[in-house]
Amino acid sequence: MIVPIGISKHIAKYLVGISHRISNIAPGLEYDLEQTDLRLNNAEYIANSIVTCLSVFIIFASLIVLLAFRVRHLDLARSVLLGVAIGFGAFVLFFILLLRYPKIIAGKKAEQIDKHLMFALKDLLLQISAGVSLYNAIINVANSGYGIVSDEFKKVAKNVKTGMALNTALERLAVESSSEYMRRTIWQVVNTLKAGASLKGALQSIISELAVTQHSKIKNYSQELNLWSLIYMLFAVAIPTIGSTMLVILSSFAGIGVSKGTFIVFIVFCFFIQIALIGFVKTRRPVVSF
Repeated sequence: MIVPIGISKHIAKYLVGISHRISNIAPGLEYDLEQTDLRLNNAEYIANSIVTCLSVFIIFASLIVLLAFRVRHLDLARSVLLGVAIGFGAFVLFFILLLRYPKIIAGKKAEQIDKHLMFALKDLLLQISAGVSLYNAIINVANSGYGIVSDEFKKVAKNVKTGMALNTALERLAVESSSEYMRRTIWQVVNTLKAGASLKGALQSIISELAVTQHSKIKNYSQELNLWSLIYMLFAVAIPTIGSTMLVILSSFAGIGVSKGTFIVFIVFCFFIQIALIGFVKTRRPVVSF
């Protein structure tokens, strides 16, 4: 956020009443916040977002008024009106982005969990097969370098040390985790513990199922990649070549004036489309580990 979190919290406490009313437009925000480390409830986060967006409004409005009045030489009333309009647009845009921000953080966190989950489960299975208890195995995995997975297991170990039952701590992890695979894994472990079945067999089944799922995701991505590769080649080769040829023909025979700037804008447009496609394909790549 633009406003320091301490200042934002101090001002935001006066906006909590408004935040409760606004929270109705984002019903899933509270669940997304539970899956992040922001440690703010629904109303507090919306209040902090309002403070941040008000800061954005003031910055944008002030800059636009200054530019319109000093550079464009507009009168003060029109400059203020233009600044308020653009500042309000920036306020709405940033507010929408901030409402989506916890979901984005939760998604990134889920990707990192999925990246290390397979290795952590294999380590857990190896230790349980060697006769280590589940709680000690969780502590060992928590102290290992499995990224966010180790951090999540540290929360379980901390809750157990404070007197919480292991089953309850695992259930809390399953509820608060942003990763679908982590939730599915933990619930299967909890159900196995409650049923008194073999934990080793359950972990082997979970790892096998997770491996099959990740192989399926890779296969689906490779098939999807064929389509996006074709679209990329279309904008990288076909459209620039055919488009520039058509511009030359129109300039020569149809009497349409095509300047050098038109060619530059056309090439730059195709270039940005290629960058956007590369970024989109990168976001579609599955996060897997074996």
